[in-house]
Amino acid sequence: MINHLISAIQPVKDRNIIATKPVKVYFNLHKKCFSIQQNGLVVGHTDAIALRDVTFKVNQAGRNKVLKERRKNVHAFCTGYLDCFADERFYDVKIVYNPYKYDSFRLYHNDSVTVNQVNAVLLRSKDGRSQILADRNA
Repeated sequence: MINHLISAIQPVKDRNIIATKPVKVYFNLHKKCFSIQQNGLVVGHTDAIALRDVTFKVNQAGRNKVLKERRKNVHAFCTGYLDCFADERFYDVKIVYNPYKYDSFRLYHNDSVTVNQVNAVLLRSKDGRSQILADRNA
């Protein structure tokens, strides 16, 4: 699966992802896929990516702008490393983020629980919307 996910990444301007360095991933509202940044530059786009050692971040100033303007912008993302053990994981813990409802990423089944970090996550685009699934052992 991971080799399939890596090969499915469409490079931007012939940039390569360095697997030993962290990436920053966010859902691109215009392309309806995930954009991958490394060292401050977009290096690729993909419909699915698996990450390990993941941290979720919400830029509060960006969220405030969304609330004020009622127009979404890039202000929430996750950082982590490409996960070479993705095939061995069970991604069945759904995580959500909605800037109009929450100030952080939350568990889908109990949105009173904030999620800041997980061991592994699968990000995928389905029907033009983002889906975030964490490893059940996270």
